[in-house]
Amino acid sequence: MSTIQTVTETLIRLAKQAIHPDTVLVFPDDLFEVQRTPSVILQGPKLAEDRFRRSQSRLFEKNVAELSFEECRFPRLYHLDFDLVVTVDREAELLGFHESVSRFLQLYPEIAIADQGSLNLTELVPLGGLARVNLSNLRQSSGRIRIESCPVYDGDLHDGRLIRDRTFQFHGDVTEQRTIQP
Repeated sequence: MSTIQTVTETLIRLAKQAIHPDTVLVFPDDLFEVQRTPSVILQGPKLAEDRFRRSQSRLFEKNVAELSFEECRFPRLYHLDFDLVVTVDREAELLGFHESVSRFLQLYPEIAIADQGSLNLTELVPLGGLARVNLSNLRQSSGRIRIESCPVYDGDLHDGRLIRDRTFQFHGDVTEQRTIQP
């Protein structure tokens, strides 16, 4: 499973717990129709590369117990931007969702991702800050959130054995054997 998919699914699960149980994901270019209210839609992700943190270095991880290593290129880091759209019938409900979304962002400043550690969740535009076309008599409010620096690996992984011992020979006659501790 890809990292972007894992991160997106984790965000949706958290939003279903903290904001509304019927939160759904809609891709950025898809038109969507609200089937029932209240409705919470995450529209995205839109990817933006974190170019300031791009690196040509390689990652090297040792497994001393197995005397092996894994090496790969440093991952590309992408910000995942989501528009958060809330649709309700009455203005009073909309105010309640403003509070729920604010509470969600306070409770989860970081999102824990299995095998990845955690990624920062930030608010780019507060709920109510994005102007959206609303052709219905429903009340809508939208904002934008971002998951920062999601790693995407190239999949080119090299593994090998760590050196356990070496034999050194000095000036022809002297042979010394030394065990190198990895």
